[in-house]
Amino acid sequence: MKKVFSVVFAAVFALCIYSLYSPAQASAASIGDVNIREVLASYPDMRTTNAAIDLERQKAQQDFNEKAKSLDDKAKRELFNKMNQQMAQRQDELIKPIREKLQKAIEAVAKEKGLEVILDSSVVVYGGEDVTKAVMAKLQAM
Repeated sequence: MKKVFSVVFAAVFALCIYSLYSPAQASAASIGDVNIREVLASYPDMRTTNAAIDLERQKAQQDFNEKAKSLDDKAKRELFNKMNQQMAQRQDELIKPIREKLQKAIEAVAKEKGLEVILDSSVVVYGGEDVTKAVMAKLQAM
């Protein structure tokens, strides 16, 4: 999920840079906003994935506790870092298909509504068309 927000942040940053160089075009752009947290919270696949991640994290914690009994502090830190890296990689693997579906749903809604830009609502102070419900519906239909 952190990567989704990173991608959104990068898109916002790119939009800001773009608007600095081309203010006339940026002001003419049709902009929408979507509450990504709300969309993901309502998406059943995300809840299932989060449950799977939590289960794997619990198993990893048990595995770590068992292995750590016979290790010194340095080896424990190394094992902890290695297992954290593996869990982060596994989490990315599990969430990747959801991110891809979310991106496709957002793109489809943008095309349907004639929007050039859709931002995460957490970065929108004023204006823009809220397309959260439309993105939820599109994502559910995929």
